[in-house]
Parts: sequence; C-alpha cells; structure tokens
Amino acid sequence: MLLHLDMDAFFASVEQQVNPALKDRPVIVGSRDKKYRTVVAAASYEAKAYGIDSGMPTWKAFKLCPHAAFVACDSARYTYVSREILDLLEAYGPGIRRTTIDEFDVVVDGLEPHFGSFLALGQAIKNRIRQAFGLACTIGIAPTWLLAKLACKLNKPDGLFLLTEANLDEVIQGVPVSKVCGIGPALSRYLEALGISTCDQLKETPQDVLIDNFGRATGRWLFEALRTRENFSFQKGPVEAREMPRSVGHSYTLPRDTSDPKIILAWLRMLCEMVAQRSRKYGLVGRTTGLWLSFKNESFFRQKTHPIPTHDGWEIFARAMAIYAQKGIYGPQKAHFRAVRALGVHLTGLEKDQTPPLLHSQKRREELLSAMDTINGRFGDWTLYPAVIQAIGPSK
Repeated sequence: MLLHLDMDAFFASVEQQVNPALKDRPVIVGSRDKKYRTVVAAASYEAKAYGIDSGMPTWKAFKLCPHAAFVACDSARYTYVSREILDLLEAYGPGIRRTTIDEFDVVVDGLEPHFGSFLALGQAIKNRIRQAFGLACTIGIAPTWLLAKLACKLNKPDGLFLLTEANLDEVIQGVPVSKVCGIGPALSRYLEALGISTCDQLKETPQDVLIDNFGRATGRWLFEALRTRENFSFQKGPVEAREMPRSVGHSYTLPRDTSDPKIILAWLRMLCEMVAQRSRKYGLVGRTTGLWLSFKNESFFRQKTHPIPTHDGWEIFARAMAIYAQKGIYGPQKAHFRAVRALGVHLTGLEKDQTPPLLHSQKRREELLSAMDTINGRFGDWTLYPAVIQAIGPSK
C-alpha cells in the first residue's frame, strides 16, 4: 500500500503561516514580483473560491478578486519547508519519496504494528504536519500510486481516504477521467470520442480496444490505471528503480578540422541535446557540465559546477558555451573560432530528478521537454530538434 500526501495550496498556505495577517484572506502568489504582469504560481483556497487558479495571468485574477493579497514567489522558503516535511516523514521508514515540492509518497506496507491501521497512520502524519508547520494536507492511501493520487485529488482539501479493491468501483463511479493523473485534455477528448468520459467507463473498457486506439504502451496504461495489479505512474510506465550512472556524455569527431562557427555550435548544441535526452530517460539531473575540445596540436577540457541541476539541453548548451567563451578557446582574434577537430560534452554530479519546477514558466518548459521526448520516442529520434542543428543535418 502507498500513502500519497499532497500539501493543500502549499505556497499560499506557507505565506499565510509566515504572515498571520494573510490568514483567512484570498492570497495570490505571483511567479514574479510584478503584481499585474506575472502569472499565478499558487492561490489560497479563499482565492480559489473566486475562480483563481495556477497559471492564470494576475491581471485576470485581480479582476475576479480585486481585494486579494499579492505575494511574490519565495522559492527558497517553499523548498526549505518541503525539505523539513520530508525529514519529518522519514520517521515512518525508508520508503519515502518526494514526487514534487508539495507531494510525497510513503510505502506503508508493514507499518501497521508500529503505527496502527493505515487510516490511523495517515491521521497521525496529518496531525504532526499541522503541529510542526501549521499546514493542512490531504492524504490518499491505495495499492498503487495512481489510485493513491486519485484518492487524494477527490478528497481535497484537508482530506484522508483509504481506497481499496473493495470500495474502488463505488468511488470511481461517475468521476471524470480527467481526474486520473496523466489523462490531460487531449487524451480526455480522445477517450470521450470513444464514449469514455468517466472512470467507471474506462475501467470497463476492454484492453484490446484501448490498445487498438492508443497503441500498446498508452493503451495498457489506461487499462491498468484504475486497477490494483500494477504500480503505474503518470508517466505511462511502471514505477521501478534504476541503477544510476555516474555521468552522461557524448562526443563527436568531425570529418575535418573546421572553424565554421555554425558547424561547431550546431554540433555542440546537438551533443548537449543528446546528453539531456539520456539524462531525462534515466530520470536524472546534473550540476556539473564539462566541455572537451580537440584542436590540431592540443586538446582542452574544462568543467564547471552550478548550484541548480538540470537535464535541459538548452541549459546544458548555455553552460557549455560559457566555458567555450573563456580565454584561449578562440583564435588570435576573439571574433574568430579556432579550428576544431573533435568535441564532447558530459554531465556529472548526477542526482535523481526529485525537485519539481516551482514557477509556471519552469513547469511549461518541463512539459515541453516531456512532449519532445514523447514525440521523438514514438516517431523516431530527431523528429523534433533545435533548429540550429539544421546546419549539420541531423540523422532522421
């Protein structure tokens, strides 16, 4: 059994706890400090009552609720509280995982002798978090991650629910399929076109029908999503552990020496994208970017560690270019590139990708990367790629 914990209106609730004057008031947390020129990063439940939600432009939010209090997003504060909550949860055994900054998973099998029933354990955790931080959370307990997440979503805010094989069919009756994590607007529309709009209808749909319409991977995921047999995640695959590599890198030797900046930068961008794609495949991010260059009579290697880890090809490229721009990499005139024969990029200082994006723009970027990986995985590598790579003609 898995316990999924979701903090209620986390950013806004933290701000209300820090500043008592904000309690019981509609609060808008902005992605930036520009009150009317940013987007809503989070909203308190008092603000949500006016129809305000994450991702909404703040000018629109203030039209809905002109008297709402505005607070600029404080990423460091939320990250600190999230880590403190994670530390608190570690008292309940080794099976603890933070899935986003405000969501946590606890494997609760075998904990009954120590903490009582699953519901008693969930209530104890809720009480401890409220006592320690003054914050409310919702907890769903179920045999799989998707069902625990669904139980959580259906019982917000400040809820606690145990979803089992015995009550599953009753609970999902009439629940829209969009409530299942991983079924977004596009997939919902496709399902509705097949006459599947609720969770009970999805559960009753034969597996071969889903596979015929959505392909083997997604079709099987849809079939298992509302069953208790396999622990699938929202990423359309089973939750499993992988051995973590120490580094991810790629290199390439050019057919001949070249000082053409278009060719050099295109290959560098492509190598960074290859490193990023492999990192995301492993579920990893890295803090240290290394750049290797081979010239006619010498080679160059330098690396730099950054405080924020990444698996974004553009960010890796920017970090590699910062190294490239250092003295000694250009020719006698800084505007000209030295002739390069081979080049390579690697990412080290790897860690599990467990710190979720905080701001709306970061979430959109992660969604873009995920969409690119999905399309390239389905239709072949380099179906989608950065335009600069056209200078070298990527393999397709």
